[in-house]
Amino acid sequence: MRLRMRVLQAATAVLYMGPLVAGLSGFGWAMLPPFVAIFVLWLVILRPHQWPQSHAEWLTRDAWLAAGAQVLSQTLLVAVCFGVGRGIGGALGTLPMLHPILPVALSFAALAVARSFWDTDRALAEGLSIDELMYPAPQPPAPVRLPTTTDAAVAELLAQPDDAPLSKAGPFLEEMLEDGDAFARLTALVDALTPAPAARHRSLRAALILWATDPAAFAAGTAPGALRAAFAAAGQDADLLRLLVPRAVALARAVPDRADQFPDPAVIEDMARRGMPVDLAQALGQLANAVRRGHATPRRPAPAARAAGFQQA
Repeated sequence: MRLRMRVLQAATAVLYMGPLVAGLSGFGWAMLPPFVAIFVLWLVILRPHQWPQSHAEWLTRDAWLAAGAQVLSQTLLVAVCFGVGRGIGGALGTLPMLHPILPVALSFAALAVARSFWDTDRALAEGLSIDELMYPAPQPPAPVRLPTTTDAAVAELLAQPDDAPLSKAGPFLEEMLEDGDAFARLTALVDALTPAPAARHRSLRAALILWATDPAAFAAGTAPGALRAAFAAAGQDADLLRLLVPRAVALARAVPDRADQFPDPAVIEDMARRGMPVDLAQALGQLANAVRRGHATPRRPAPAARAAGFQQA
């Protein structure tokens, strides 16, 4: 992980070197289009979640506006790099004569390196962003052992502050679900979270979402009902759903034979119609379609769904 982070940091520096060298060499604006194309491809590779994921999404007005804004921002960025390079050349009093292909090759090499070290499909499936890789969060402290009984364990978990950091709430939740009857504790936890206002236990809800969307556990089917529990904990809160839905979409596409672990597509579509923001309604529509396609695919044997009772309200 650290090696990949260092390589991507070096590739980023090389990417910006291209237009800087082009400006330093005194090349004109005819060099702008190839650099803009390379910079936009860089965003597509490293931040795939910011771009539409299907042909249908590209047909929407919001998708075109978002893509246009991305292209415009990269155009301005390349122009600034050109200007900085020209300024450095002016300060030095000389403009080196280089072949035009050299600065373009520099940026393109950075693009190739990034594609080699950053798997777009895996990033989408894991819900991992480039920022989380480049600027990793501090390692969480060792989890605290929870009481052995379900009621006591859930009560102690619910006693945590609403704004407790995820670095504390996440390990605390995992410890509770690993020690004892995980399904009984998950049921009791969701029963306590569902009627409470979304502002209560917010960090705990986010930790539950991250735990339920862990790609390895989801693909293995070791926690049936966890994803439905996550939707129940998120409720209709837009911020919590923005954390949950992109991860759920990636899981539904990556592991379609686990479609039975999601809420019913009709329930998801009903959520999208309940006054959701446009971006979230579109994401919920994508999830409903992905789950529906998953139901149509052959399924491998899955563990008994002892927590299948979790239903989205």
